[in-house]
Amino acid sequence: MAKETKAPATLIPPNEAAIVTASNMTELELVLPDMGDEDLPEIAIFLVACAMRFHSDPGFVQEQLEWLVRMHDTEVDEGMKPSELNSSNDD
Repeated sequence: MAKETKAPATLIPPNEAAIVTASNMTELELVLPDMGDEDLPEIAIFLVACAMRFHSDPGFVQEQLEWLVRMHDTEVDEGMKPSELNSSNDD
């Protein structure tokens, strides 16, 4: 009988938020901290919006993923990287 090995779970600190995959990466799970009476920070609200859009409009998410692949494949020239800039590049 083969022994089933399971990857260890990752602990998300109680003051952090995350979107994680579940059910063999077929579902998304949104993890939010208990903020009590405080509002969620803007980035956590962004994660909530992403998760809500995924569940309400999976077609949109698929379109965005396809767009990312197309942009990667076309290798759009985004100009110089900040590390490549110096005063000799000024006009």
